[in-house]
Amino acid sequence: MAKRIELKNSGVFFNEEAHEYWLGDKQLSGITGMLQRQLFPDEFNGISEATLNAAAEYGTGVHSSIEDFDKNWINDGTQETVDYIQICKDYELTHEASEYNVTDGKSWASNVDKVYRVSDDTFSLGDIKTYGQMTADKLQKARWQLSIYAYLFELQNKKAKVDKLFIIHLRNKPKKDGSFDHISEIIFLSRIPTEICKDLLDTDLRGEQFKNPYAIPYEWRSQEETIRELIEAKKSAEEQLNIIKGKLLSDMEEKDVKSWVTETMRITRKLPTTRSSFDLKAFKADNPNIDLSAYMKTSDVAGSLSIAI
Repeated sequence: MAKRIELKNSGVFFNEEAHEYWLGDKQLSGITGMLQRQLFPDEFNGISEATLNAAAEYGTGVHSSIEDFDKNWINDGTQETVDYIQICKDYELTHEASEYNVTDGKSWASNVDKVYRVSDDTFSLGDIKTYGQMTADKLQKARWQLSIYAYLFELQNKKAKVDKLFIIHLRNKPKKDGSFDHISEIIFLSRIPTEICKDLLDTDLRGEQFKNPYAIPYEWRSQEETIRELIEAKKSAEEQLNIIKGKLLSDMEEKDVKSWVTETMRITRKLPTTRSSFDLKAFKADNPNIDLSAYMKTSDVAGSLSIAI
């Protein structure tokens, strides 16, 4: 049986007001600032300072409410806290620490939002996010952030292992129409290998630009114009074909013809009809006590690709 590991104190002083990390008389660099500098320089482009400040204030309030629950078992009754408690129940999250500082003891330090104990020597790391929309860039930044935290966590706590990394996405803000922008979900992230995380940190310390191995390769970037032209050609061809099909259908309906056949194609007119479907959502709402699991069919859906231009 593994020996129970108690989390080590990093010895780092965090100046919350200045958002600075100090180890003795040496100031250490934070991870989020490095990520913005190296990988996400355009993160806040086009967003006003007032909007950023309002988002930060809301996020701080949600973090504070949840931390008060985790540390003091105080439930302030906000929807975000209620949702957080439910997520912890649903995913069996056992709180170990909040704002837990991790460091390499030389150059880097940051606070991990949430540490959850899985077993005597295993932990999961979570990050509370209150975004209105979880974009692909935000997910990638969180993946990098938590992966680096996992590296520093295991470096600081010898023999400790990090199991899962995830975002706890919470939001409940009123909208102009009187409804609420309500989000409550957990998003699991795959860990970026430690070697790549160390390479990023070392590259930044050297004052160099990191080459992101997850960025689009030149092989595909070089074909961007070709892809764009093909998509536009496909769209134009579909529009032209739909115009022709519309005229064909009108002509066949006028002549009451069911099909036309040439040497190379068959054109068939489908007659108007009606279609009935079962409204599962409405049925569940009207019959909440009926267990439908025995009647549900599950099938695999292949992955697909979407390209927007």
